[in-house]
Amino acid sequence: MTISSNLFWGALALGAVTGMRSMLAPTMVSRALAARDDIEQADEPAQRLASHRAQQFLIPMAAAELLGDKMPFAPDRTIIPSMMFRALSGGVTAAALAGVRREPVWLPALVGATAALVASEIGLRLRKPYQENAVMNAALGLTEDCVALAIGNAGIQHALSEQ
Repeated sequence: MTISSNLFWGALALGAVTGMRSMLAPTMVSRALAARDDIEQADEPAQRLASHRAQQFLIPMAAAELLGDKMPFAPDRTIIPSMMFRALSGGVTAAALAGVRREPVWLPALVGATAALVASEIGLRLRKPYQENAVMNAALGLTEDCVALAIGNAGIQHALSEQ
């Protein structure tokens, strides 16, 4: 089973985004895939993620997560249920990218899930020392949001490019 290097790097990037914000990468990919003219010919994971119903669910969830992450009562992203969800989210997002390219989905899904787990741990270790300072925690959270958006956009462009 082989995948293109563009898809590999896109899966890695979007998995990392999922590690930072579990709902952001699926939301970004959902919107990008829904805008494609060829989505009707894509495999099932891509069509499901691009559906109107998926977008109705994902957009408010991503917005709530972006706001909630800055709150002092937000749980650690590395608790078991959160890590399981992040891995699932990263895997499904990468599988959808593979589906629109008509490439095998399992390897990109594994790459996306693994990247999500690693990025979750790294993100927590970078922010945890500053959680007591509410202003610093919020500033770092906003910075992390910007980094996640930039990596996500680059990952989508890379994964969906033909070269």
